[in-house]
Amino acid sequence: MASPAKYLIDASVIYPLILKLRENMFLYEDRFVILDLTIYEVGNVVWKECQRGKIRDPASVMKMFEEIMGGVGKLSIEKGMLEVFEIAAKNNITFYDASYIYIARKRGLKLVTEDHDLLNFPEAISLETMFKELN
Repeated sequence: MASPAKYLIDASVIYPLILKLRENMFLYEDRFVILDLTIYEVGNVVWKECQRGKIRDPASVMKMFEEIMGGVGKLSIEKGMLEVFEIAAKNNITFYDASYIYIARKRGLKLVTEDHDLLNFPEAISLETMFKELN
């Protein structure tokens, strides 16, 4: 029986998560969700790495991310723009970061991140902490 999603994965942990779990990523994908904007963030990172000459075959890299993220649920802030803005203003963080906090709170998820600013929120845990919980 599939486990309900428990972890909201931000862009800072996508690649380390894939490196650690490798093919086992598919065993856990039902426990993870991402924001719809995470797809754009990952695409932008791949683009930047191509510009720097660090990725020589972007098509393969993008196909890998597409396959892995294709099986992960995607969430959106939908009609929560005002609430996201209020979180951002109150905590002096970007709207982007506040959107992760908003969704984690709204859906009762743990936000998995390596962003030091976000790790200050009670909803947030590090990738290392998540791996301990998965085992």
